[in-house]
Amino acid sequence: MPQKYSIEVIPTPPRHTPIGKFEIERGADCINCGRCAIVCIYEVHKRQEEDLRCMAEPVVYRCKGCFSCIQECPRATLTIREGTDYSRLGDSYWTPEIISKNWYQAETGKIPVSGAGYRGPFSGEGFDSMWTDMSEIVRPTRDGIHGREYISTTVEIGRKLPAIKFDSHGEIVSHIPPTINVPLPIIFDTLPFGAAKHIDQTLLTFDKNVYKAMAMAASYLGTFMIVDAREGFMEAGQKAKGERLEARGEKRQCIPYISQPTLHGCDADWINACKMVELEYEEDVMSVVNEVKTLNPGTTISVRVPFGDNVAGIVEELTYAGIEVIHLYADLNGKAVNQTRKKSLLIPDMTHKVHRHLVDLKIRDDVTLIVSGGIAMAEHVAKAIICGADLTAIDLPLLFALECRYCKDCQEDLACPVELKEVNPEWGAQRIINLIGAWRNQLLEILGAMGLREVRRLRGEVGRAIFVEEIEKDTFDTVFAREVSHDAND
Repeated sequence: MPQKYSIEVIPTPPRHTPIGKFEIERGADCINCGRCAIVCIYEVHKRQEEDLRCMAEPVVYRCKGCFSCIQECPRATLTIREGTDYSRLGDSYWTPEIISKNWYQAETGKIPVSGAGYRGPFSGEGFDSMWTDMSEIVRPTRDGIHGREYISTTVEIGRKLPAIKFDSHGEIVSHIPPTINVPLPIIFDTLPFGAAKHIDQTLLTFDKNVYKAMAMAASYLGTFMIVDAREGFMEAGQKAKGERLEARGEKRQCIPYISQPTLHGCDADWINACKMVELEYEEDVMSVVNEVKTLNPGTTISVRVPFGDNVAGIVEELTYAGIEVIHLYADLNGKAVNQTRKKSLLIPDMTHKVHRHLVDLKIRDDVTLIVSGGIAMAEHVAKAIICGADLTAIDLPLLFALECRYCKDCQEDLACPVELKEVNPEWGAQRIINLIGAWRNQLLEILGAMGLREVRRLRGEVGRAIFVEEIEKDTFDTVFAREVSHDAND
């Protein structure tokens, strides 16, 4: 049996005080009884280290709003209210809750919980219109999903193995296509802003530190990161030397990304050395594919295709042309990049449409589908795979792990409030490792609750999800049809 894959998380405190959802005031009537510290399981309340007789100021960003301290305070001296800065975080898609939960996971490596329970909406658009069905589980294991019953999160990138043929001597005569094993269905995408926008000949310290942190984390996790193939960017993506972070080997975990329809200006040495290269889709992309294959015949080619009106047709064309991997990407909010219709195309629907199209053509296993754009939480990884993806690529959550507040000041050439250029690469790498460790544990929880022992079996299993639109259609269309029928009879 192969060695069990695991991610060791180490609590890594933030450099700056995170913005908490609540503000807590301790009134002058406090008698320092410590009752609030006893009942708070989130360590919001503690005694002062320099004087244990007195209570310290509440660590407000840890507060989950369970109100236990308020209820138990004998003098009713604690006051709690929602913070004003918290509501200004992010936007309608990357909500304050999503950002703060990613901060928490990057700090602790733990699955976030809420002391007050879930009080948000149970449906919305995109991934929020899906509910994962956990009813398939027959029995829980005696020692939990992290015990002896191993659940594999490994996926293969490349063309899947066909039926193997043997000759009369028992030798394999079938062509075995090359594949790349990744121990979890998550790779790191190019960054959408900030570091990714500085294209100077000499990279800023910000770029180098962020990319080194990503590369160190990718190396430890055994996954890959997509990096701009232009001179300088690949150098910034090189894995810095570390101690514990070197445990999984010295392999280069970079995927050079070529955005222009030519190799001019790209780092040929990196392209020749890497296992996989990604190209932006153009009408003559196959000419660039041939150039890359000439440099490195054994490399796996990925073509980056934007979600849009004709995405299924483009994927079909590329698959028949022999492309092993297609990276389908949406915008930051999980919507189509190129579309003409008024109603926005959303990533779950588009992914499922492409997957079903390939299945109908009987060529689904001829290509690996990577999906990115709007992957904000661990549940989005599982839901994207249910819709037909093989694996996902994430971007913004990596910056959240480094304390990014999604203020977008860097897009306006303003100073970063958390000074990302000062990030220590080893500190940043551990924060990313913690985040991915928490995400993987949530994926294991989902797979375990479905009775699955490997994530590959989840691909395209829409029967393991409940879609709000289908439920509403089945429930209300019949009711409204009856009303229309009665009105017609009247």
